[in-house]
Amino acid sequence: MMRDKILMVFALAWLYSSGGHGQTVIKIPCDDESVKNVVNLTLSTHNKILTEGGQLALYKILAATKTQNESVEVVFVRFTSRETDCPAGGDKVWYECDYLQQTDKAIINCQVKVQFEKADQKLLLHDCTAEPAASSKVAPCLGCPEKIDLHHEELKEPLIYSLSKANGIVKHNHFFIFRDLTFATKQVVAGFRYKLQFLIEKSNCTRAEFKVVTEECHPMQEKTEVLQCNSTVDVAPWRHERPEVHVECETMVTKSVARFKRPPGWSPIRKVKPLNCPSIPWREFKPVIVSIAPPNTTESSQAEADAAFSDQDLLS
Repeated sequence: MMRDKILMVFALAWLYSSGGHGQTVIKIPCDDESVKNVVNLTLSTHNKILTEGGQLALYKILAATKTQNESVEVVFVRFTSRETDCPAGGDKVWYECDYLQQTDKAIINCQVKVQFEKADQKLLLHDCTAEPAASSKVAPCLGCPEKIDLHHEELKEPLIYSLSKANGIVKHNHFFIFRDLTFATKQVVAGFRYKLQFLIEKSNCTRAEFKVVTEECHPMQEKTEVLQCNSTVDVAPWRHERPEVHVECETMVTKSVARFKRPPGWSPIRKVKPLNCPSIPWREFKPVIVSIAPPNTTESSQAEADAAFSDQDLLS
C-alpha cells in the first residue's frame, strides 16, 4: 500500500513538471507571439555567454506548449539553431547574422522553459546541444548510454523513485518538489540503467506537518531553494524488484533574466502549415559543395597523344 501511495504522490509531481499542479498542457502555434519571445530570449541569453565560435541563430521551431494559472504562464519550446558568421562577443544580434554554410556544421537542438508574469518574463531553464555528426564508418556502441527524450513515458518510474530518494537524503525541514528534468540517458546493462539530471525546489510542506509530498505542496514564493540532483536508477522489470537508486543533490543558484529586444517583424515565420509546427526555416540553408575541377585540357590532350605513341614507332 505504501509503495502505491508513493507512486501516486510522485505521479502528481511528474504532472507538476509540465508547468503546475495538475494544470493542462496546451499546444500552441509555433508562430505565437509568446513562442517568438521565448526563442529570442533564449538565443540572446545563450549568445551572450558564448566565448568562442559563432553566435547561434534560429533554424526551425519544432514544438511549443504552455500551462497557465491566474497570474503565471509557463511556455516550453523546442527549436533547432545553426552557427552563424557573427563571432561570439560581437556587436550584432543573432537575427542580423547569416548561417555558416559548411555541411559539417551540426544542427543545435534547444529546449527552453520561460515564465511569463504580467509584463515580465523569466528564463527558467535552457539547454542547447549539438546533434552528433552521423557517420556510416562508425558502428553504434552496443551497451553505451544513449540520450532519451525528456518526455518519454518510460522515464516516469525512474524519476519517481529518484524524487523519493532525493527527499530521503536531503536534510531539510521542508519537502522538496519536482521542478524540471534536464538530462536523461538509458543504458542496457543487466537490465536498464537510467541516469537523470533534474531540479527540485523547496515546498511549503514541512516534514512536521506532512508525512509525504501531496498536491497541497507548492513552491515557496520567498526564500526558495533549488537543488540540482543526479541519479542512477537500475531497473530489471522481469525480476519484480524495486529499482536500485543512487542520488546526489547540490544547491543551485538561479537568476532572473531581463527582457531582450525582439527582432523587428519576425517576418520569416509567417507562412506556416495549419498547425504551425514545425515552422519553416528562419533562413534558407544552402550548404557549400566543393566541386572538383575538370582535368587540364592541355594535359589531357598530351596524355592521349602519349597513349597513341607505341613501341613500334621507335623502330621506324
